[in-house]
Amino acid sequence: MNYVIRFLLSLLILVALSACAARPAAVFTTLVDADGRPLNSAASFTVDTPRIICSVATAGLPVTGELSARWLYGASDGWKTLKEETLAVAGGPYLVFPADAPVTGWVPGEYLVKLLLDGREVSSAGFSVQLAPGVALPEISTFSAVPDNVMAGRPLTLSWNVKNASSVSIQPGIGPVAAGGSRLVSPEADTTFTLTALNGGGPSQKSVSVTVKPVPTTFPLLSVVDLFREARMVYYTVRNAGDAVSQPSSSELWVGKNVMGRGYIPPLAPGEIKTLVFGTYSWGYYNDTAATACIDVAGENGPSGTEEKCLTRILPGARVF
Repeated sequence: MNYVIRFLLSLLILVALSACAARPAAVFTTLVDADGRPLNSAASFTVDTPRIICSVATAGLPVTGELSARWLYGASDGWKTLKEETLAVAGGPYLVFPADAPVTGWVPGEYLVKLLLDGREVSSAGFSVQLAPGVALPEISTFSAVPDNVMAGRPLTLSWNVKNASSVSIQPGIGPVAAGGSRLVSPEADTTFTLTALNGGGPSQKSVSVTVKPVPTTFPLLSVVDLFREARMVYYTVRNAGDAVSQPSSSELWVGKNVMGRGYIPPLAPGEIKTLVFGTYSWGYYNDTAATACIDVAGENGPSGTEEKCLTRILPGARVF
């Protein structure tokens, strides 16, 4: 009987020791080494901490087991699950469970990570997130979209400048960006872009909306097909090879790097050809000189509205006058 009692006591001790060994401890950090060992630790973080890591040593855990980390936030109406991740205990000496801050930063308050071994909760640990005292919110100096009205798939430029931010992000579809810069985007539908600037004092946001028009099924197709002079007047011929009436548009006469004259192109019907004159310009070059006529210079008919926008010809010199 004594042997039975001793055996049962030994078994109880082994079970108790096993239970103690299977209570892993979570360490919260922002940096780990190659093995996942925490290189710093904290129980409180600021709202702009990019990533909070839960590091857990696997010593004493069953090598065939799986450890899960369940992240929770202490909302006013109770704990809310943020995420859960499961890793094999045999994955290394430390298991690393990272959580990246939302675009707008961590919500200030209390957080809890529950550790579950093979689905059974074995331990938990918490940390807090706070606003950095005395830190002013980031300043969004500019955030704009040019143009703010485009055809589907056509590019526009987002430009921004932000001060006093530890991170800047633009959504949707762009993500982290520098504190100042520009980006070409080509939205396919009406889009509101939101810039979020974050620091320890919290987030600042600004949005711009872009209207996107469907690509027309018909469109004009302008081209400049001739350039010549008569006496001192310079003429150019424009053709609309498209299947829609063109918009009124502008033209320019270039000699070298200089704009010598400007003109106006009225609406042209599909298939229409019209010869126009740079009426405010008088040709005065003595020798034969290359000149270039460019049409639709302000993009009045859109990227699909022109075919050959410029034409260069050698115009005879004025020595015959």
